[in-house]
Amino acid sequence: MFSSGLNTKAELILVCRVNPTFNVNKKLKTSLQRILQNSVDYFDFGRAGFFLVREGRHPVWWEAAKEKAVSKNKKKSERWQHLCCHLSTVKNNKKQKMLEPFNPIITTTLPVILRAGKPVGTMEIGIFNTDLQNAQYMLVKAVSLGRHMADTIQESLFQDHKGPHFKKLAVWMEMVNTISSTLDIRQVLHVVAQLTADLFSAKSCIYLLDEKDRTLIPAVAVGSYDPELRKKFKALRGTKPFPAITRVIETRQPVSVTPQNMHLLLTPEIIKNFDYGWLVLAPILVEGKTIGIMQVDRPKEAAGFDAEENEIIFAITRATAIAMENARLIEKLEQKEQLLHQLVNKAITAQEDERKRLAADLHDGIIQSLIAIWYRLQRIKPVPETDPEKWYTEIAELTKLLSGQIQDIRRILYDLRPLILDNYGLVPAVEYYVHNLQEKHNLPIEIVTGGEGRRLASKIEVTLFRILQEALTNVIKHAQATQVKVRLEITANEATLEVADNGTGLDMALLAVGPAHNRLGLASIQERALLLGGSCVIDSQPAKGTHITVKIPLES
Repeated sequence: MFSSGLNTKAELILVCRVNPTFNVNKKLKTSLQRILQNSVDYFDFGRAGFFLVREGRHPVWWEAAKEKAVSKNKKKSERWQHLCCHLSTVKNNKKQKMLEPFNPIITTTLPVILRAGKPVGTMEIGIFNTDLQNAQYMLVKAVSLGRHMADTIQESLFQDHKGPHFKKLAVWMEMVNTISSTLDIRQVLHVVAQLTADLFSAKSCIYLLDEKDRTLIPAVAVGSYDPELRKKFKALRGTKPFPAITRVIETRQPVSVTPQNMHLLLTPEIIKNFDYGWLVLAPILVEGKTIGIMQVDRPKEAAGFDAEENEIIFAITRATAIAMENARLIEKLEQKEQLLHQLVNKAITAQEDERKRLAADLHDGIIQSLIAIWYRLQRIKPVPETDPEKWYTEIAELTKLLSGQIQDIRRILYDLRPLILDNYGLVPAVEYYVHNLQEKHNLPIEIVTGGEGRRLASKIEVTLFRILQEALTNVIKHAQATQVKVRLEITANEATLEVADNGTGLDMALLAVGPAHNRLGLASIQERALLLGGSCVIDSQPAKGTHITVKIPLES
């Protein structure tokens, strides 16, 4: 219903319920129209509409579009009139989704405090006229925009109670409600930055820190960031932190930048590009480690930040850190659950494949040979005219065939559960397995073992042996290696297994994203080690091979 023939960009609809007695003054109209126009100018929406729904009254609404002719035309488009008519008849029921009948690509809701001391209201946000992937990306920007519009409405509602403490408390409650209602880290950052900018009448941006090299990752910037300023902000990706951020990281406390100390805490390039006046930078801390920095800044003409404002900004970053950590843990849990399903599926598939292979080996090899031996035995009869030498030759050949079948049966049994592991221990089983693998695949494998005389608990020996099998299977199937090294060391406190190859290697960034089908072997190794309270470190680079180190603690 909301596909547009005017452009192919995403369309945004925001619907906010307000009290029936709420009236829209001229100042609020101007503010909301300006914010809505910014959504198409800076957030790349093709068209945006905002509706205030008041039960028993006709909704008030605004529209902005890329095409100036459309935005200036007083005669609204038919589809928007249809939405307006629908909203006029909707009961002000918080449980009822007002945008649902129009089939948005994606929707979300925001909690909105509309009256002090009364329950939290809601704002609905819907994205139309685009694909799901782009809609998910645009929704993050839309949430930030919706948060800004809600703040503008609240300011109008609270104008009779203009005490600064009341406003700060209201915004703080709203921020807590909002960041607690989503597990999307991008939404959390956008909402927090927008609320902070509104609360302090300032610009606000958030940097994250790269886990490897601790360089800057510009995450979000809101406030009076024009397109040129946004480009400069994004261009900071991969740069080293400037002195003010370095001090925040080291002290884990907020740092204030003033016109007097600016040249000590900011680089000349930062000062030139951003023309800062007053800044507060506060750390986003998770388990005592700085993972990001929130920056709030005002121009030189404005007043600086006082101690109370510094503390509020620091409190905001603490709440943000909790929300980010919760989102990260939930995401990690979902990945673990997905991995568990994949590993269980792999185990079942491997079990069925093993049964098929075992059945084929028995039917096509051993059973056929035993039937042939049985038929040949039927022909051996003690008749006088038969030369005994022929008997001896036939019996010798049958004996050779039986010996081969016995070897095949032993091979099948070894693959199912190596008896040498149960009878002699881990080190002899590893040496025997590696020796057979070298002969079968003509792959040079250097093996070093230590602690040969000590037996381990059965579950530990089996786990380490299966890890070795999985690791060497990966080398043979995927690594294209010409040299492999295996080290097994058993000490009083732990058992260490290392497998290193000079093969094609892999991109560790891809492994961190999640286990793909062809990386389930590595995930299986990690899970096996974790089940015994151990650790698994995988070090690899493309074209530089892979090094797997597994350590399992041993009970005294």
